[in-house]
Amino acid sequence: MVTQEHLTQDAAFLHLAANVRQLFHQLRALAERAYPAEDGLGASHRGVLESLFLGGAQTVPALARARPVARQHIQVLVNELAEHGLVVARSNPAHKRSVLIELTPAGKRRFEAIRAAERTLLKRIELPLSARELENLAERLELLSGALAADALGVDA
Repeated sequence: MVTQEHLTQDAAFLHLAANVRQLFHQLRALAERAYPAEDGLGASHRGVLESLFLGGAQTVPALARARPVARQHIQVLVNELAEHGLVVARSNPAHKRSVLIELTPAGKRRFEAIRAAERTLLKRIELPLSARELENLAERLELLSGALAADALGVDA
């Protein structure tokens, strides 16, 4: 039996999900405005650079699981980043066939330039939330994301 509380939570979750999807697309557009992809590298490439910048060297399957998207999609992005000298594959002591992808010095500089351009653009936008409110919101979204990730894996959060 579905209670009124569940209906309210369901409706609230659907409203949140719609807003998160909209925000995702707005963030993609913001990233592309902040640092136009003159060399064919776009927001998806930026996402891979960010993952490697923040998380260090990772395998293609790990990068794909974190999104979650097909491993083949990430492999295409990694190959394109490698063609531009922004990432390099190195041996993985934990797995013979799954190499680690890491940023090159040029890749680190490219991501830092993207971040600087994004910060410049964000300074022109009057955000309706304080830094504390943004941090609280980020923490709540991380909590929700963790529950969804755990459910997708079939484990308790």
